[in-house]
Amino acid sequence: MRVVSVQGIPEEKKGSYVLAIGKFDGVHIGHQAILHQARSLAHSQSELAVVSFTPHPVYVLTGDERYRTWLTPERDKSRLLEQFGVEALFLIQFDAAYANVTAETFVREHLKRLGAKSIVVGADFRFGRGGQATVEDLKSLASTIQVPVHVVHHVEENGVKVSSSNIRDHLLAGRVEAAEALLGRAYSLTGVVEHGDARGRTIGFPTANIGGIDDYVLPKNGVYAVSVDTSVHEPGRNWFGVANLGIRPTVNGLSRRLEVHLLDYSGDLYGKQLRVSLLRRLRDEMKFASLSELTQQIRQDCLMARIMLGLSSLQE
Repeated sequence: MRVVSVQGIPEEKKGSYVLAIGKFDGVHIGHQAILHQARSLAHSQSELAVVSFTPHPVYVLTGDERYRTWLTPERDKSRLLEQFGVEALFLIQFDAAYANVTAETFVREHLKRLGAKSIVVGADFRFGRGGQATVEDLKSLASTIQVPVHVVHHVEENGVKVSSSNIRDHLLAGRVEAAEALLGRAYSLTGVVEHGDARGRTIGFPTANIGGIDDYVLPKNGVYAVSVDTSVHEPGRNWFGVANLGIRPTVNGLSRRLEVHLLDYSGDLYGKQLRVSLLRRLRDEMKFASLSELTQQIRQDCLMARIMLGLSSLQE
């Protein structure tokens, strides 16, 4: 899949595209419905492309720090979109100047220059200066350049609209299983194993300290049962494990870390890229009176993770 950065007015593209437009943060089951519709329209006559925005428009417009981070940063978004048959990602650099682009200019100039043959959006899509233009405005403007617009109605899960905001709320409350239902997959974070203080190794539970995840929405601090994909380096291999997300109060930690202990694994992970998927929340992060108490609790966490994941219940 091609990823094309778009700054200001796009360069005119050759060929024709079915354009699915939106932030696509999370590439959740609602987004997937849009992609399926777009894919069915593309067939063999057009390429399927996504038009998206970075940084998050809400962050640019309001400065709200919650939207400095993503459910799916660009590296994850592009990987997931490609899995759904997207052949090009036009990533618009969203800034204060772009926020002032009128709805008319966005459709008649920008989308036309991107080679729009058809457009697919969600029912709540808003665009143009101040986000005032609706899908009805999009249909009207697109008709002037002979481009049809297809609107995909929102998807519900248990009677609740699927949205990136709802997924964020679930994660911040530690409800990773509820987030998984809306995403259509477990929530995951991808980072590189960095050197830590090696304290876990001294108590019999070596951990991988995952760095490079500052651009993710981080779930509520706590201990989670996880799966870990090391397929970048070991094709087809996934491991189960237990992860602690938090400040490690027992050892007077100060900054948030994601540390993962892989069950039944032995080997050197330093410098390797891992994808950590959060499957179940085991408990809150706790401060223990001693390393001995911490060790005993980790042993119980590993046992509970094995039971929850249907693995051997033998203790570590």
